[in-house]
Amino acid sequence: MADIYAFPAGAPPTASAPRQDGLPERPAGVPDEVWNAVESVRDMTRVGDVRYREIPVPSTLSDYGIGVELECGEHGDDAASFPSDPYRSPRLATGWIMILFSAQSRIDWAGRWRCVAFTRLPLHASENDGLAPRMYWDEMCDFLSDVNPDSVGGTVTVTQNTSFGSLPSETDAGCEMRVSWSPLGLPDGGLDAGAQVGMWARFIRSTVRFDEGLGSDSSD
Repeated sequence: MADIYAFPAGAPPTASAPRQDGLPERPAGVPDEVWNAVESVRDMTRVGDVRYREIPVPSTLSDYGIGVELECGEHGDDAASFPSDPYRSPRLATGWIMILFSAQSRIDWAGRWRCVAFTRLPLHASENDGLAPRMYWDEMCDFLSDVNPDSVGGTVTVTQNTSFGSLPSETDAGCEMRVSWSPLGLPDGGLDAGAQVGMWARFIRSTVRFDEGLGSDSSD
């Protein structure tokens, strides 16, 4: 797995010698708050059954960012693929989280940090009704911690794919969530970004229905 952090293009690497542990050097000009957040993601405890991968953060979103893609559950036919399509497996959930940092405090963020997250979740046939969006939103909110409650916003979309013509006749339902929030920072202006990633990973993990004997304990 790649090292979990991504900086927008244009941050030059330092001229110092490579780290002995093989991880990338701290790029020049990166603020202490951002680098400490990167280290918190490196050191975080991984959630069981969840796979992690670094993703880039678009430079248009913030001055610096940390991007992590997440996947939990059974792949289906192609176990080597990442990401996979959760609509083709009732026991697969995917998503990502980006932790954004602005050099200047932003009014719309109520600070300098903002989290933006997305997930595509399996939707059991018995849950495919008008209550599903509220159910998933409430469950997600239960996992949020160290967050400004007034800053949480997002959408929940229930999707359904129906096959026609030469394709095998089948209907797949799913749920997509797009959420953003302002996390509560540390007294020094930094952020435990690893805790934010772990929080989103635990929520994604909670939506997957494992068969008996599959998957490990849902704890960290």
